[in-house]
Order: sequence, then C-alpha cells, then structure tokens
Amino acid sequence: MFSVFCVLLQLFEQRLVLVLHWFQMWNQQQRKQLLEQLLRTSSSREQRFCRDLLTRVLPETRLDFSRVLPRTLSLHILAFLTPQDLCRAAGVCWTWRVLAEQDCLWTGPCIRRGWFLPYSPGPKEFGSWKNHYVWCKSINLKKKL
Repeated sequence: MFSVFCVLLQLFEQRLVLVLHWFQMWNQQQRKQLLEQLLRTSSSREQRFCRDLLTRVLPETRLDFSRVLPRTLSLHILAFLTPQDLCRAAGVCWTWRVLAEQDCLWTGPCIRRGWFLPYSPGPKEFGSWKNHYVWCKSINLKKKL
C-alpha cells in the first residue's frame, strides 16, 4: 500500500512539473484561460484557499480611501481639490462622483467668487452648488470671448 502511494505521489509530482513547464511556454491568453477553468471547476473551499493565498501573496496596497474612511473624512480630503480636479475625480467611479458633487465642496468656491445661489435648495436637492459653479464659470468664459 505504501509503495502505491509513493508511486502516485511521484506520478503527481512529475505531471505537476510538466504542467508548470507548459504553463511557462503559453501566452497570456492561454494562461488566463487555464486559470479561469481551474477556478470554475474548483470547489468553493478551493476557491477560498486561492483567495486567501492571493491576499497573502499580493496584499492590497492601493486602497480607495472613500471606501475605507468615514464619509466626513473623505469629503475633507476632497475639499483640498480645485473645482477642476473635483470634476476629474467625479469621473473615477460612482462613489467618487457622489462625493465630488456634494454641495459642501462647491459652496466655498462659489462664495469666494461671489456666486450665490438665487434660491434655497430643497432638502433632497443634490448638486445645486456644483451646477451653479459650472453655470457661472461658463457665463464668465462667454463674457471673456
């Protein structure tokens, strides 16, 4: 029985070396295809093992601060951006867009330029100050032309 186990183990190791050799010779698309098929045919326990292994081997170094920090701190960080940078940040992802269009970030730039809303926004109105900033900025650009 022990000798059968040794033979099977040796056979497994030989085939593993062969598969790894093939893997190194394949292009990126072939490698990805193999990895995808392996994950699709793996059990949930094996998939969790892979996830945990990847987390240990490739720790996440780029965290999205808006998903980790409290909302008030994320808004505080975005408050240091210029209006142009806020518009660029809004294009990153949905979370950043929601944050970058908050009135608390746009009220200051508008007031510093003397641009006040001609009405009081409703409690559920969203992005009034940003829209006002964009409108005032476009009017000022037209005047310069």
